[in-house]
Amino acid sequence: MDTNKMLKAFIRTYRSLLIAEGMNVQESRFELRDGVFVHRETAVAWWSWQASRAAVVVQMPNRAAEAYREEFDDVEGGCFNEAAYISDVRKAIEAQGLKVAP
Repeated sequence: MDTNKMLKAFIRTYRSLLIAEGMNVQESRFELRDGVFVHRETAVAWWSWQASRAAVVVQMPNRAAEAYREEFDDVEGGCFNEAAYISDVRKAIEAQGLKVAP
């Protein structure tokens, strides 16, 4: 996700949280100056949001692993089992607590 999309998602989510908490949400809370939130509490929440995203690292399966090689009588050298690889990629992503669109 690019920074602009992430920023919009953060503002939408944070605004929803504040409203759910019964707070009066003023737009000044989301004012940016030189790419930094002016409101201290919002700036701290944004920093936390970004840090949580940066901490997510997905170790992708090794495409060259024998687990993804299928041997067939009529194919010399075997074939790459893309379905098995995609399944393992999905599992690796979900293991990090992330959702994968179908």
